[in-house]
Amino acid sequence: MSLAGGLLIAPKGRPASASTPGDTIRKRLCLLSAGLLASVLTPPVLATPATAAVAKYVDDFNGDGHRDLAFGDRTATVSGKKQAGAVVVVWGSAHGPDPAKRSLITQNSPGIAGGAETNDFFGAKVTAADMNKDGYGDLVVTAPGEDVGAYHGTFTILWGSRAGLTEGTSFKSPACKDCGFAKDVAVGDFTADGRQDVVSITDDYVYVVRGPFTRSGSRGTATNLDPVDGEDIKPDLVVSGKVTKDGTADFAVLGYDSDTWTNRAWFYRGGSGGPAKPARKVRVPGDSGLVGASATIADFDKDGYGDLVVGTARAGKGGSVSVFKGTSQGPATSATTFTQATAGVPGTPESVDYFGYDVSAADTNGDGYPDLAVGIPGEVIGGNLFRAGAVTVLRGGRGGLTGTGSRQYDTGTPGVAGDPAEEDDAWLGSSVLLRDFDHDGRAELVATANEIGRLHLLPGTSSGPTGAGSVLLTTESLGLGSRSYFGAALTD
Repeated sequence: MSLAGGLLIAPKGRPASASTPGDTIRKRLCLLSAGLLASVLTPPVLATPATAAVAKYVDDFNGDGHRDLAFGDRTATVSGKKQAGAVVVVWGSAHGPDPAKRSLITQNSPGIAGGAETNDFFGAKVTAADMNKDGYGDLVVTAPGEDVGAYHGTFTILWGSRAGLTEGTSFKSPACKDCGFAKDVAVGDFTADGRQDVVSITDDYVYVVRGPFTRSGSRGTATNLDPVDGEDIKPDLVVSGKVTKDGTADFAVLGYDSDTWTNRAWFYRGGSGGPAKPARKVRVPGDSGLVGASATIADFDKDGYGDLVVGTARAGKGGSVSVFKGTSQGPATSATTFTQATAGVPGTPESVDYFGYDVSAADTNGDGYPDLAVGIPGEVIGGNLFRAGAVTVLRGGRGGLTGTGSRQYDTGTPGVAGDPAEEDDAWLGSSVLLRDFDHDGRAELVATANEIGRLHLLPGTSSGPTGAGSVLLTTESLGLGSRSYFGAALTD
C-alpha cells in the first residue's frame, strides 16, 4: 500500500512499526539478476488440459486440477531496479504445492506487459479469479507505483493457460491522472452480467471497472463511485464476497472518513447495472487511519449471509478483529470483536502484537464451517523471541465465529519446521492464507515470516492445522537467492 491520510501504510506482508519503520525494507533488499529470474521459470507439467468453462479452482493457473500457491513480493529488485516487484508461483500437485516446480514472474518476463522499474511495487496485491471463463485461473496483480505517462498505478492480469502464467495484460486508470490507481483491488461479478469486474481504489476514488477483460487490453466501462454522499473518504483497501443471498458479488471499501474522524467500511451491494452508492456504512475500530488493516468475507455460521471481517492491527492494545454479521441489507452495523483478551483466544494483548494484521478464512478441520486465521506478526514468543510472530485460528460454527477451541501457531509449536532460536524479529503472520491444496476437505495454513524471508505451510487435520509434517520454504528454496527478507503478500 502507500501513504494514505498522511500515515504510512505498511505493505501487506511487512508490518509498520514505530521502532523499525519502512527503512528496514530498503536495507534488506537483494538484487535478483536476470540469470536468476530465468533459472526459476520451471514450466508446469499438466496431467490434462482444462476445458472451456469457469475454472473449478480460481488459483489453478495451469488447469491440471490442483490449486497453485502464489504470492507477490513488492520489494523485489529486478535487473537493478529496486522495489520493482515480482510474483512467485509454486505449482500445485496431488500432495499440495511442489517447491521443485515454481515460476518467478516480473514485468521483465517474456509476454508480460510493461517493464521493471524502480518503485513499481509489482505484486503489492495478488488476487486469483478466472477473468475470461476459459477454465484456467488468472492472477490480478497490482503495481501501484507504475508510471504510464501522466497516469500512475496499474493492475495486470496474468492469464492462466496450459503453459501457466505466460502472458500478462496491463490496465491503467480510466480517467484520473497521478492518482495512485490500483492501490488495492477486488474482483467479482458486481453487475450480475456473468462477467468478472474489478474494483480498484486510489487515495481518493473508488472505480468499478467492468468486464469483459481481454488479452488484447479491452475492457468494459469504468465508473467512479465517489463522492459518497458528500463525504471525504480516504480508501485504504477493498474486499469482495457474497454478503447477501442474491448470489451476486458485493464489496466493501475500508478507509478513513476525514469528516467524522473515524474509520469506516462502505458496503456496496452488487446487482444488475452495478452499485451506484453504498448500501450501508459501518464504523471500524481505531481512530488514526487503517494502519495494518486487513479484511475478508466468509459465512462462518452457514446461514447464507457472508460476514465481513476487519482486522485492525493498531486498534486498542495489541489489535483486534471485528466481525460484522451478514444480513439481507449487508453487514450488521455493530460487530463482535475478538482480541487476545477474548475468552478462549491464546495470548495476552500487548501494544506491539498487531493482532489482525492479516486474515484469511476457510474450513481447517472439515466440519463444513469456515474458520479464520489471524496474523499476529508482533507477538513475543517464549518471553525472549521479540516479534517472532504467530498465527491464531478462530473456529467457525453454528453460532458463528468463536474464540472457543482456537489455537495459536508459532515456531514453538511442535513439528513446525525451522530453528526457533533463529526466529527473533521474524514477523511470522505478516501474510496468512487458508487453502485446501491437497483436496482432503481441510485447509492448510500458509504463513509468511517476512523479516527473515520464510514461508511456512502447515497441513490440515480433523482438529485443524498441525505442525507435524509442516514445510518450510526459504527465499533460497523458492529460487529467490540468499535474501534475508522479502515482502510476501499471499493471494486473497
